[in-house]
Amino acid sequence: MENLPILSRSMTFSKMLQMDKSAASIIRKWPWFFPPLCHRKDQASLTDIEKSRYICAFYMVNNDGTLGQLVDLHAGMYMQHGNLRLLPWHRIFLLLFEEALHNYHPDVCIPYWDWTKPEEQHFPDWLAGILPTVHTPTRTINVIRSPGSESWLAGTVSGVSSALGQTSYDSFSSPINGIHGGVHIWVGGTMSDASVSPADPVFWLHHANLDRLWWDWHNSAAGNHQNPVIAGQISPWTYTEADTRNIISLGYKYV
Repeated sequence: MENLPILSRSMTFSKMLQMDKSAASIIRKWPWFFPPLCHRKDQASLTDIEKSRYICAFYMVNNDGTLGQLVDLHAGMYMQHGNLRLLPWHRIFLLLFEEALHNYHPDVCIPYWDWTKPEEQHFPDWLAGILPTVHTPTRTINVIRSPGSESWLAGTVSGVSSALGQTSYDSFSSPINGIHGGVHIWVGGTMSDASVSPADPVFWLHHANLDRLWWDWHNSAAGNHQNPVIAGQISPWTYTEADTRNIISLGYKYV
């Protein structure tokens, strides 16, 4: 919460239950409400109920002002794009957003959009009509988008296999940086502008997939558990690079 103070000010029933020590035994009996480990799933495999609950939680996080604060944070100059900080910085960013989702739906995890699969090389249909208005501390954003062709997206992400075969973090993250930006441009509109892109709900699915690819590479023979060399705290967070290394310790995994 110290990384995003607005989270500490909300008082939802989910938070009240988790703060109440006398409710611990109840929570343990409700693993479907309070899963011990968040399972981030492929968006294409979500049930209709899972999609509906994700959208509902997204709107609640927008309504309470958390999303707006995250959008303005992303607009800051923290060297989080175009270099080796992209992946660890956004891993923290995703974690804070997921924590905000859990304020309302503790069972909701960020899905990932696996645009490496031919069957997912189009904009996720269930999010096509979700075009929120997001109020940040400094402005109002009306989400718009205009996705390109499927063949364009396929070409944009075609370098993933080569990136996963790289044997150093720098050589892996460099093409991933390019693919990351290419998908943003492909979606278009709000997603094409780094100062407002987190206002589009697909932003979080896109970055979850990048985070998943990083985790897969990290645990592969090529990645050999290598980590980026980043000294000190990852501004503006209190997290350091070492804090981002193990997603299980951070409370989630990809399924």
